[in-house]
Amino acid sequence: MKTEAIDLRTDADLAACLRVRRPVAALAFDYAAGERIPAHQHTKAQLIYAVEGSLIVTTAEGHWALLPTRAIWVPAHTRHITRMRGPAGTKVRMRTVFFDDSVRPPASTCAVVRVSPLLRELIVALCDIQRQEPRLYRPQSRAALIAPLLIAELRLWQVLPLHLPWPREPRLRRICHALQQSPSLHGSMDHWAAGESISSRTLARLFRAELGMSFDDWRSQLLLLEAQIRLAQGQSSQRVARALGYASPAAFSAMFRRATGHSPVEHKKSLHRV
Repeated sequence: MKTEAIDLRTDADLAACLRVRRPVAALAFDYAAGERIPAHQHTKAQLIYAVEGSLIVTTAEGHWALLPTRAIWVPAHTRHITRMRGPAGTKVRMRTVFFDDSVRPPASTCAVVRVSPLLRELIVALCDIQRQEPRLYRPQSRAALIAPLLIAELRLWQVLPLHLPWPREPRLRRICHALQQSPSLHGSMDHWAAGESISSRTLARLFRAELGMSFDDWRSQLLLLEAQIRLAQGQSSQRVARALGYASPAAFSAMFRRATGHSPVEHKKSLHRV
């Protein structure tokens, strides 16, 4: 079902967060699964975290998946799209913290970082406080005490491999988009090359030149990200394996363990430790 796009640039609270002269400002938004924030950018860097639900951040360079116990760092002036993921009728409770340029970033581009229990509580507390207090919080106020502690906690950044690079070449973009819309092991490289009236050799060369990996490696990364999102939504290993085209749950579990070092069951448990 097509959902109405949301334009955060018209939000007064967002404008206040971006305008305020403080190193840290926080904002809370709740969305329905399936909603989409169209391409936009901010003058400040932001850390996007969801206390409930999953989402995907897309830039010209790729896609970053946000799962429970994870957050996405988006540098200032990075044009991006945000898509809420989840079963129909569920919500994505997104919390965003904006930082000025005094805060050292974890990476020069978007990155997925681990959220510690302390960092989670600091984000939630600052969002709750700033529902009541002015963005320009007073010295020695509760928000003013939380902000430097939040920044200090960020120095323990651990960047996680939850990124899918994205091509610029039009034919390859169409193939990658189609794969993303229906992620599955089904369909060989010959099949996808024929759909664009190019040779398999040409398609293999495009993957290497544009994305720095083979067709199989890129699709494996796509399926791994999709599997993590679906597991975070509570789907069983059997259901995920079947949806992604694996021959059996055992084959899916073996792939998942090779890629992450954990079984799907262990992964699901880790997402709820915060």
